[in-house]
Amino acid sequence: MRLICRSIAMILLALAAVPASAESPRHYGVRAGVNLSAFTGSFGDLVEPDNRVAANVAFVYEYDFVPQLSLHTGVGYSGKGGVSHSQGTDPEGNPIGAFADTWSFEYLEVPLLMRGRMPVFGASRAFLELGPMLDFRISGKLGSETPGFPDESLTSRMNVFDLGFGAGFGLEIPAGPGRLGIETRYTHGFDDLFDTNGTLTTINQAWTFALSYTR
Repeated sequence: MRLICRSIAMILLALAAVPASAESPRHYGVRAGVNLSAFTGSFGDLVEPDNRVAANVAFVYEYDFVPQLSLHTGVGYSGKGGVSHSQGTDPEGNPIGAFADTWSFEYLEVPLLMRGRMPVFGASRAFLELGPMLDFRISGKLGSETPGFPDESLTSRMNVFDLGFGAGFGLEIPAGPGRLGIETRYTHGFDDLFDTNGTLTTINQAWTFALSYTR
């Protein structure tokens, strides 16, 4: 995570050093925020997970078809999953308390969103965005606080690709040679993230709150 933050800081400095071009429809930038994720589906309905808090960081590319409409894409890291709770017992079967189980699903995420803009005050613009989300599996893990239960890798059981949709809104504010974005986005998978037949479905969903900077 330190390496990612350092890389984002270097990119921000590089963006600030590039001469601005008002005529170019292409824009580049970075985005950083947090995911609040709690998987759904029939398995999610059973365990009722709490939110897992994880990073969401990305390199951003935008192409303006017209000033009011653009393609918003890029590539980044998105941490998903959830936190469930289980009752631990001692060797005699006596309860010893509740323990948290963290389901960590890590993805390389590529959004393909259409972003529409409208002026709100001065040069600031509000936006809405909608489109498919392409998630490529990095890893999966179940970590438990229960004594005697080591972390369990879930990577081999997960589908390599998870298709979903994203919908979001936010505000873009002029900042130096570029624009600062304050963003909220909801993402939801279309299908079971696990490649296992005969099990309850587990479907990714997350709320993302982020800041972005583009030139």
